[in-house]
Amino acid sequence: MNHQSCDLCGRELLAQSELRYEVKIEVKAAYDPLNFIEHDLAQNVRAEIAKLIQQLQGISEEEAQNEVYRQFEFDLCGVCQRRYVREPLPRWAS
Repeated sequence: MNHQSCDLCGRELLAQSELRYEVKIEVKAAYDPLNFIEHDLAQNVRAEIAKLIQQLQGISEEEAQNEVYRQFEFDLCGVCQRRYVREPLPRWAS
């Protein structure tokens, strides 16, 4: 995201139009905090932390971060903005 060119097609922004568009995407782990029950709160906290540390061994910091939260920001020209709004998740992605 450099604010000077479209991140999809590479077209120079603001050269042919006064508009540019910003796309912000958040990808985060979803959970329902209301599903916790009193028993969950009473569990051995040290054992739970040890279990989490063991699960994290062998994966990189980036992989661990990707499992929890990622944010992306892109600049789009008008043509790509309209295409993105029509189909934000292209069918080929599935």
